[in-house]
Amino acid sequence: MHCHGSVVNIFWHQSNHRGFDSASLFLANLRFQYFCLDSEFQMTYTHIATTIPGPGITEDEWNDEFKGCDCLVECTAESGCTCLTTGIDNFSEDRRLLATSSETPQLLIECSTNCACCLMEPSCRNRVVQNGIKKELEVFSTSDKGDGARTLEPIQPGEFVCEYASEYIGEEEVQRRHVEFRELGDNYTLTLKEHFGQKTIKTFLDPRLRGNIGRFLNHSCEPNCDVVVVRLGRMCPTAGIFAKREIQPGEELCYDYGRSELEGNDRKPCRCGTTSCRGFLPMSATPNE
Repeated sequence: MHCHGSVVNIFWHQSNHRGFDSASLFLANLRFQYFCLDSEFQMTYTHIATTIPGPGITEDEWNDEFKGCDCLVECTAESGCTCLTTGIDNFSEDRRLLATSSETPQLLIECSTNCACCLMEPSCRNRVVQNGIKKELEVFSTSDKGDGARTLEPIQPGEFVCEYASEYIGEEEVQRRHVEFRELGDNYTLTLKEHFGQKTIKTFLDPRLRGNIGRFLNHSCEPNCDVVVVRLGRMCPTAGIFAKREIQPGEELCYDYGRSELEGNDRKPCRCGTTSCRGFLPMSATPNE
């Protein structure tokens, strides 16, 4: 059985980072067509603001946190903030992303409550995803793609849209949920594969039961958003969604689910309607691939 999802490839180079192993991250199996949150529809999941630990994740795994910086001034690469492991600022002064996962990969670690800068007012510029959604967004019913998400106000390139809030679950739970929800059709799990030399570490993020508006974003072959891997003060990563370009009020929010090498009649047609449409949504062989 094939599962529909998306793939984003990110490659880290050891020479570009301080204190972090070289790694390549493989993100797969994102699916954002869920039930609508609008008042005329039934809410079928529990809303959460950020990713939380779920079944199969130990307390030690979740609480593996970074030491934190000692900054008493604005956290920047110039000031020597140790959370900026690349030696490059993650965000501009107006909190816009300075590099995206698909264009100029950089290891993005935000400052946390373990950092001295947590006492600063306002918060340092290296805290964006953890501060939550700042734009007015809504879920709506599309004409041919199920439910989607759109913005009600302008969003500038590099601005944070929302986190892909979900449950961080273990591999056995991924398989169990795939069997339990198989009749509903799709695999909803975001899988991160991080390769540290010969070692591979998998992270599974699933918004099926607990999530936020990020779970409603549909695919487009010409997307206006990008998915970026972010660490919020701990080793366990999450995913942030940022604007790739200027987005106008009323415009649907979408990103590229990626490409698939699999072929077959099980593929779902892409309905993004763009001139560069590839025809089908990507497909993976297993729910935790």
